[in-house]
Amino acid sequence: MTTGLKGWLWFVLVVNAISCVSMVSMALLAPLAWISVVLEILIIAGVSMLLFGRKKMGFYLICGAAVLGLIVNVILGVNIIYALVSAVLMPMITWLLMKNTWYEFQ
Repeated sequence: MTTGLKGWLWFVLVVNAISCVSMVSMALLAPLAWISVVLEILIIAGVSMLLFGRKKMGFYLICGAAVLGLIVNVILGVNIIYALVSAVLMPMITWLLMKNTWYEFQ
């Protein structure tokens, strides 16, 4: 695993953990936001699988959570451009950083 990938995964882990905590407080007011909390937890689990377990399944989990996040954002009325960028950018950066070391993951 390259240093760039490790740094990126740590960044994603911290940012999504903070986002998850803030979503919990929002979900107490708007019950539909619990879906976003679950998606954040899935992303955190996927990043943890990549970072600590070196499992390819973590990448697939991140991609699945991104697709579900796109669907939820569209249903909730988020701008379609913003929804697409947020769903594609993080998995794409992760893939670009890990594509040369894909064979290291189980």
